[in-house]
Amino acid sequence: MVEVPLPDAVWLLSPRITVLVNTLDEKGELNSSPFSFAFPLGANPPLIGVSVASKQKLTYINSKRTGEFVVCAVSEDFGQRAVNCEAPHKPGDKLWEKQGLHAEKSKRVNVPRIREAGAILECKVSQFVELNGGRVILVGEVLHAETEQEGLDKIRPLLHVSGGRFRSTGKEIVLERRK
Repeated sequence: MVEVPLPDAVWLLSPRITVLVNTLDEKGELNSSPFSFAFPLGANPPLIGVSVASKQKLTYINSKRTGEFVVCAVSEDFGQRAVNCEAPHKPGDKLWEKQGLHAEKSKRVNVPRIREAGAILECKVSQFVELNGGRVILVGEVLHAETEQEGLDKIRPLLHVSGGRFRSTGKEIVLERRK
C-alpha cells in the first residue's frame, strides 16, 4: 500500500457523477452550476446531497431562498458545455444559455430543468448541513425523477475523476448481493 496525502484522499472515491444543479435567483433567472460532489443519501424518502463550497455560492443562496432545486445529470455529449458553466459569473449571466443549453419547465418545482440532461431529479430542500471549512451539504427530497433512457449506460453520465479528468460508463458488472 502507498500512503496518500490527505488532501488527495477524497479522490480515492472517484469517479463521481457530474451534474448541473439548477436554482432560481431573486429575479427568477435560472442559475445552472456543475457539481460532482452529488450523491444519494437514502431511498425512502428519496434524498440526495450536493456539497456546495460555501454559503456565498449562488446555488446555496438561491436554494435557501426558494426551497427548491433541480439536479440534471450531465452526459458525454454536452459535458464540456456543462463544465463551462462553472466560470465565474454574476447572477443573471445565463452561462448555460451561452453554452447552447436549453431550459424547460419542470413537472413539480418552479426551477427549470436542462433539456439536454439524460436524467432529472426535481427536489425540495430538506435541510442544510454545515461542515468544517465553510462547506454546506444541500439536502433535497426528490419530488419527481425521470430519465430519457433506462439504465446508466444508456444516458452515458459524465463521471468526474479530479481536476479536468473525466470518464464515462463502460461495461456493466453484475454481482450477487445478500446471498
